[in-house]
Amino acid sequence: MKKNNFAEEYAREAALKAQYHEAEKAGSAEGQETARNAYHELEGQIDAKGSSYARIYQLYSEARERGNEYIDLNDTIWDKQVKPLIDSLREYGIEKFTFSSTWSSAVETAWLFTQNGCRLEGLVEINSSHRAFMSEEYEKAHGYLFSTGDAEEK
Repeated sequence: MKKNNFAEEYAREAALKAQYHEAEKAGSAEGQETARNAYHELEGQIDAKGSSYARIYQLYSEARERGNEYIDLNDTIWDKQVKPLIDSLREYGIEKFTFSSTWSSAVETAWLFTQNGCRLEGLVEINSSHRAFMSEEYEKAHGYLFSTGDAEEK
């Protein structure tokens, strides 16, 4: 398993966003540019770790931004993408994730997760990617909670 720095990188990302917004409030174009450049540098460092790492980090960042405990897979995942995705989650130490896709074949994808060694732990409520109308709160969504299991158990 490869080490991930998701929590540390997310803390840096959040700090840079806060720095940008503070500079914006202060009317400091220079401060905004400094924060923006540092953010792009962080993105480059994440991208340099490979596309798999960058994708998992993006999912991690989105989960934290919404206040979710776990990475949420909420889009269409093609059959051929399931194994590499699960392998990547395991590779970077992700032990649990949610799957909240509402696409018509979502249950088939969930089945493929189990066929690749994941265990369905139940249903959960999470914060979706959409904000409630006229609110800063995220709308609630429902999804399956999976554990990635041990790759050796397959």
